[in-house]
Amino acid sequence: MSILDFKKLTETEKDYIISFRRELHEYPEIAGEEVRTSQRISEELEKLDIPYIIDKKRNVIAKLNTGKPGKKLALRADFDALPMQEETNLPYASKIDGRAHLCGHDAHAAALLGAAKILAAMKNELAGTIYFCFQMGEETCEGAPEIIEYLEKEGGVDMVAAIHLMPGFPPGCFLCPVGPMMAGTLQWELKVHGKGGHGSTPWIAVDPIKPMCDIILRITSLAANRINPADQFVVSPCVINSGTANNVIPELARSEGTIRFYKPELAKQLPELVEDIAKQVAASYGAKAEFNILHSCMPVVNDAAAVELAKKASAKLGFAVYPMPPVTGSDNYGEFLNKYKGFYIFNGVTPQGKEVILNHNPKYEIDENAMLINTVFFTSFAYDYLNGLLDD
Repeated sequence: MSILDFKKLTETEKDYIISFRRELHEYPEIAGEEVRTSQRISEELEKLDIPYIIDKKRNVIAKLNTGKPGKKLALRADFDALPMQEETNLPYASKIDGRAHLCGHDAHAAALLGAAKILAAMKNELAGTIYFCFQMGEETCEGAPEIIEYLEKEGGVDMVAAIHLMPGFPPGCFLCPVGPMMAGTLQWELKVHGKGGHGSTPWIAVDPIKPMCDIILRITSLAANRINPADQFVVSPCVINSGTANNVIPELARSEGTIRFYKPELAKQLPELVEDIAKQVAASYGAKAEFNILHSCMPVVNDAAAVELAKKASAKLGFAVYPMPPVTGSDNYGEFLNKYKGFYIFNGVTPQGKEVILNHNPKYEIDENAMLINTVFFTSFAYDYLNGLLDD
């Protein structure tokens, strides 16, 4: 099958893909609430006669078994929205107050659904198995473990692939580095328990605010003799609250924040270190510290051999692949890459000459042609990979 065939096939499904994306855009659902979105994806898969399951988290995982032995490929797209108010004035803008697709996940899901439709129609031309993994809850680091659990029960996969639309670059500009691409994240909560009292007699009470401030200063500037300075990471407290009146020493001080890192081993080492510092500092004030990880995801680390396959597939389509420095944003697609060989691609979504509006912005829009490029790549890569056309 020629390169142009994949572009033509996607063009024939253009209205279907765009229509589905706009429907999801009008009815966004945030992490943990994706009832309608999950149901609509499954309804479309039924029309395509592709078997699927909906797991306990509302992930939708479809399985296209060609009936011929071969490789197993998983393609992933997320579909949760953000708890934000949209300000785009698009005719298909969000109809749900305080909910909006302002990160492009609606387009990710629609592009993968389009690829599923195209690949299902050419099932007889393929060998092996494709898993179409529609993931809930990415924004809160959810969904990925349950999909991986399902894939493991299936015997695992040989390759995973995913694409995220990225503002600041034109459609068809692919960014796919070897190694670390996005940081892992640990979303934490710290509580310091003291003993309440009157502000005029602090020696009778145990003030939790002072140790909390001390702890925050220490964990945001961890000494190099505790962590190798080559292992980049950052600890960011983003919430701190305590007290109710200017003459009352509170019982509790509370903080929330994130730890970002690139080396997988730090996922265990850093929380242990922060907890140790917190407890020791709190104890020195006569208080007690409680440290918990609320959500976590591994860093996105692309496999070198997989990136080479992505480059070959992209070159055949006429799309350039560029390296990039790691970014400190996170995506729990890293959980897939921690388990299986694969890659993550950023595909540009900002047309030349247009203002760059970052995702998670109330006015964020996408060029829907970029979404169609996702579909072209998914279908072409799946065809070439399963049929051994990317092998040396």
